Amino acid sequence: MSSMPAEQMGVPPIPSAIQSLAPSRLPDMHYYLSKGLEGVEHQEFCDLQSFMGAIESQAKKLRSANADEYPSLYMIFSPVTQDQLANIEHVRDTHYKSLRFMYLNDPKALIVKIVPSGPHEFATEAFISSLMEKVGGMGLRRALPSVGRTTYQGDSNGKQADGGFKPWVARPLETDWPTLVLECGVSESLQRLVVDAQWWLANSHGEVKIVLLFFVSTTTQTIHIQHWEIDNMPNLQLIATPTIKKTITINAQAVSGGTLRLDFQKLFLRPPVASRGEGDFTFTAQDLRDYYDDVWRAAQ
Repeated sequence: MSSMPAEQMGVPPIPSAIQSLAPSRLPDMHYYLSKGLEGVEHQEFCDLQSFMGAIESQAKKLRSANADEYPSLYMIFSPVTQDQLANIEHVRDTHYKSLRFMYLNDPKALIVKIVPSGPHEFATEAFISSLMEKVGGMGLRRALPSVGRTTYQGDSNGKQADGGFKPWVARPLETDWPTLVLECGVSESLQRLVVDAQWWLANSHGEVKIVLLFFVSTTTQTIHIQHWEIDNMPNLQLIATPTIKKTITINAQAVSGGTLRLDFQKLFLRPPVASRGEGDFTFTAQDLRDYYDDVWRAAQ
């Protein structure tokens, strides 16, 4: 499948530094703490009560914001120790399930993403529903379970996804990486979600096979989908590079960018058995139109 320039599909171009990054040259912690987070205030972590108050305040701003003036989805707290992180995660799991964390060990910094309600929340849920319908049609629904809110440990940092799946036969352990990861945000957070795609592909050292990014604009009622994978470049060092494989734009008028195809073997880590009706998962233009309609219908 040929790559398509992102700018041709109405999505800002990806920074060249990210396009050329290889897992063997992971960014330092400052990169994860700053890229796509310009203007986000670094807050001192004092205690759980003040943390919850700050989250509630930012979530209220997100709920009441005008569509064209969205506050940042991200907040940064430091210093946060491992013990404090464990307490925060407990509060998150019981009261704030819409939060996603990235924790950086060395600076003891916690990056929090608040997943807003509405189309941003439904963008991943509706796609998961569509994917599971296709997986179930092959009789494999139980073979590709969700990883839920599992935190995965990279090199000196940990992260959660908005959605993810892995084949339980090939990867039965809780610590096994997912093969498919989904990340979603408002269109203004594109640069940060690109960092997320790079993180999953690079920190898993190729164990994550596919990352799908969903950029949602409530102003234009547009959804951009980016399909990222690792490309093994034909050179002496066999450098593995996170690369955009496909960019799709969906709005009320059209679906641009063609179909979305997810490779069966990359999801299940085995070849498909044609006699069982197994094969790649293809989302046609009509599938993507139906998905788009489901997102905005649920958001009403």
